[in-house]
Amino acid sequence: MFAVEHSAFELHFLALLLCLVVVLICGRLVGILFRAIKQPVVIGEILVGIALGPSLLGKVSPSLQNYLFGAGDVPIFKIVAELGLVLFMFIVGMEVDLDVIRKSGKRALVVSLTSIALPFALGFGLLGHFLYQDHKCVAVEVDAGQSTVSTCSSPEVTQKISAREKAIVKAVNDHKDKPKVEKGKQTPFSPFAMFIGVSMSITAFPVLARILAERNMFRIPLGLLLIACAAIDDIMAFTLLALSTAVAGGGGAGDVIEIVIKLAIFVAVMFLVIRPLLERLVLRPYRANGNKLGPEQLSILLAGLLLSSYVTSQIGVHDLIGAFLFGVIVPRRNATNLFHSIADKLEGVSVQLLLPVFFVIAGQSVNLQGLTTSDILPALAIIGVAVAGKFIGGATAARLTGVPKRQSLAVGTMMNTRGLAELVILQVGRDVGVIDDKLYTMLVIMAIVTTAMAGPLLKLVYPDRWLHRDIAEADRKRISSATDRVAVVVDSVADALPMSEIAAAYGGGRASGSVTLIRFTDQGAGLASFADDLGEMKTLRETIEAAGLSCQIVSRASANRADDIVAEIQRLAPGAVVLSAADAGLTERVCALGSDVITVTGTLGDFGAVRVHSSGSNADQAAVEMGVRVALHSHVPLLIEGSVPGRVGKQIGELGVDRNAPADASRPVISVGPSADSTVVIHPGQRDRVPLAEALEGWAAPTEPMILGSR
Repeated sequence: MFAVEHSAFELHFLALLLCLVVVLICGRLVGILFRAIKQPVVIGEILVGIALGPSLLGKVSPSLQNYLFGAGDVPIFKIVAELGLVLFMFIVGMEVDLDVIRKSGKRALVVSLTSIALPFALGFGLLGHFLYQDHKCVAVEVDAGQSTVSTCSSPEVTQKISAREKAIVKAVNDHKDKPKVEKGKQTPFSPFAMFIGVSMSITAFPVLARILAERNMFRIPLGLLLIACAAIDDIMAFTLLALSTAVAGGGGAGDVIEIVIKLAIFVAVMFLVIRPLLERLVLRPYRANGNKLGPEQLSILLAGLLLSSYVTSQIGVHDLIGAFLFGVIVPRRNATNLFHSIADKLEGVSVQLLLPVFFVIAGQSVNLQGLTTSDILPALAIIGVAVAGKFIGGATAARLTGVPKRQSLAVGTMMNTRGLAELVILQVGRDVGVIDDKLYTMLVIMAIVTTAMAGPLLKLVYPDRWLHRDIAEADRKRISSATDRVAVVVDSVADALPMSEIAAAYGGGRASGSVTLIRFTDQGAGLASFADDLGEMKTLRETIEAAGLSCQIVSRASANRADDIVAEIQRLAPGAVVLSAADAGLTERVCALGSDVITVTGTLGDFGAVRVHSSGSNADQAAVEMGVRVALHSHVPLLIEGSVPGRVGKQIGELGVDRNAPADASRPVISVGPSADSTVVIHPGQRDRVPLAEALEGWAAPTEPMILGSR
């Protein structure tokens, strides 16, 4: 046998090959395991990187860990990892659909900004001051003999300097390139606190999108809202990251302002010049080629991506900002498969081959063994602030903008997904010398915990039964063009007219309003009786249709009337069901399906106003909505007793309802509410109420009152 002499470059390259083999095998095995337990694969990949670092491998076999990931090889690994991150951030940027953001309107903007502002404020003002004294001294790499770094000392810095000195000696003995010297540097408070704030604010767009896809939530408006929020969140978070790296650069206020101005100019050029250019050079040839991405178009995209990363780095912010921004501006109008065409070509290299090296680099700085009992409180504080800031900020903003209660809880939960995007932020913080390894370790733990809890917590606050109900409702709206559906359960045809009039009031503000008459007769009643009932039902249908509504009849003999009614209502899924009497058992079963139950206790007659009570309860919200419908239907004022939120009052006015206007004294006032003495009794369905503006979207009061019977 003979020894083979390798140059320093060849030794580094061989170390990289061995690193890739180990990481790819471990990553795939862990990925299979985490898919099986319904957790994001990225958590498993992060844990693999941690296990291959000093936390596990370094503890079990320090020599093997140093052999695989020696300090002299780390700079080469970092280059590969950085290239993988650049490609990955480009893909993340492409996932940000600006059209979805525009269509989401103010709600997504308010939710996203609040879910960033609150955790950032808590991170900057609360955690920043709490953590600064113990973590302000950071070990940074400097060239030998450099003396411009303001030195400081801490146990971690001393240990890292000693380990680096040993690594330098070993590199010399192994004929490898010497790693840089490390010194202690005191981090100013402002960049330190800004990075803590940004780390609290991030939401991982890819992880969130995959969870939504797994639960089929893109079929409901909530899924689209979350995607828009996450997209805005990513844009804002990486903008804050750009500002943080500018501040961390050590320049004065003038230097930071100069960087911000340059970045703003660069962004304007990207949108106003580069984006139209990409549409001409990439999008048009892609369409002309039958929606196939040619090598020329891919080369243009890759060149633009790398150039964008280079420019942002020269401006003074991180190169990943340029990669993300370039992904955002890639045009995709009328080319829905362009993203997949690009991602399919890049993900195999970036996500499967290069990016795993990043997890190794990230894991080398995570040392769980270095944490002590004194670090438990700071670690819990980090997790608590991170979870509370995103959850409270997202859920509260969603609720205030009219998102139903359970769905707003889902918004707060999903805003807590951090994943790989969080590691990117933390790695940037380490690269610019803002956070030390111990704090980095605690923040990585926070990223793992918050990402792992998102899926299970989402199922808890927004269970499958609510999701399936919302999916069915969204599908019905798409099929029926948002028809206001109401069902009338007819016991006696003779008493059906006032019930049908209430049904007309519920859906009569739209040409697409739909009434379904349900009549189940006893099987022993005989064919002649059934024929008579059917004839009278047809007459009632003609009367309803003459008022401008569509009407259908469901009538047949039944051996179990209540079960058949429930089954039919479940199939129709109307917004409301009108019953002739308060059948407690049937009412409870119908309400459990999500439909409101309306009972008419007397004839409506020639009324001059509608009275409702409002206290904010679910029943009162249902009553207010029904009162608005009746008032619009009959051109009478709506008299509201109790408190009315400002946004609800504004929506009532926008719908054209006279609120608390003087009633005609010569005509009676009917009451709508949950109490049994109301003229129209409301039993609210078990569903979250949507805002009036959304429930009555497209309503237009008829020019003449829709009167089915004589008054």
